Amino acid sequence: MKRSFLILCTILCWKTSIAQKVTYNPDYISTNFPGKVTKVEQTGTETILHFSMKAPIGSRFLIAARTYIENSGEDTERLYIKKSEGVNISEWFQISHSGEVRYKLYFPALGRDVKKINYGESNPKGNWFIYKLDLIKNGRGFIKNSSEPMYANGERVFFGNKHIENDDYASTGERTMLPKDLPKAFFGNWYDKHGTLILITTPDYIVSNSRVQYYQNIKRTGNINFTIKTNRGSLEVLNIEGDIMTIRQDKLSTLKRKPSNNIILGFMKGEWLHWQRVKRITITDDYFYNDDRGSMGVYDVIKSRIDHVAISHSGDIIWFVLYREGNYQLYTARKTNGKYILTPRGYPGARYTKIKN
Repeated sequence: MKRSFLILCTILCWKTSIAQKVTYNPDYISTNFPGKVTKVEQTGTETILHFSMKAPIGSRFLIAARTYIENSGEDTERLYIKKSEGVNISEWFQISHSGEVRYKLYFPALGRDVKKINYGESNPKGNWFIYKLDLIKNGRGFIKNSSEPMYANGERVFFGNKHIENDDYASTGERTMLPKDLPKAFFGNWYDKHGTLILITTPDYIVSNSRVQYYQNIKRTGNINFTIKTNRGSLEVLNIEGDIMTIRQDKLSTLKRKPSNNIILGFMKGEWLHWQRVKRITITDDYFYNDDRGSMGVYDVIKSRIDHVAISHSGDIIWFVLYREGNYQLYTARKTNGKYILTPRGYPGARYTKIKN
């Protein structure tokens, strides 16, 4: 019995180690792929590639049904895409108002000893290819200091962290930190002396200036000093002591932290109606259900998970960070003339008012 128990524990530990294998912003060579590979997850059953792409608003792209990954440099079987999240396979995706899209592609599991992979499209007109994507990094310096790729022989070479024992690449970036390695005291809702919410900080994103921002580079400059670069700006953390933090953005600020319990207040739950009476949003404990109503009735229902909630000290403004298919979106509810007006970030004319619980 004891031996069987030890064998079972060994198997479970092995499976756990496989499930936890994650490579952040790996090095790779790309001939013409316009986006970036931000993360690769490997489990015992699948391989998940995370992508981020910036493009002009209105431009389109398509994930081919014959998209594949394969062991780089080995004559092995190609592993074809199984499903996607954030975009649909074989359907044109149009870049929205943000100019950026994040999505995931799912493939069968790789072998345990695979160190580098290729990504490509085997359909006749396929033209997106990635070569020698490195899976062996430890993810401890994965973000490039420069947003521009280097070029070698006409091919774009993307570098992650300083990686001496790699004869295929030479790193140009300094070692950086992962967001999850920032002090726990950094994460929360940060207010100025007037009770105005200035920052929301989580291991996945920062909300600043009413925008969801993603980490690009985190550099330690002292024991509790950090310079954080996001896709929309930079933030210098000068000191954190308890629930007090001093930062420099466009100016020097001292902020006070209040952890979020992410509880939806009772009066926010229920049905909200667009001022033109053509759309509805239903808020529950965990989700926003966005009902778009056309002349023939409901034609689309978008379900978004509530990831984070923050409230101003006065209670006049409530922030909601929603997650759906790899993307985060910000909503605010502002109290005006005694009533809250719900508005999605980027659409000031899309105003919703509460009509029933």
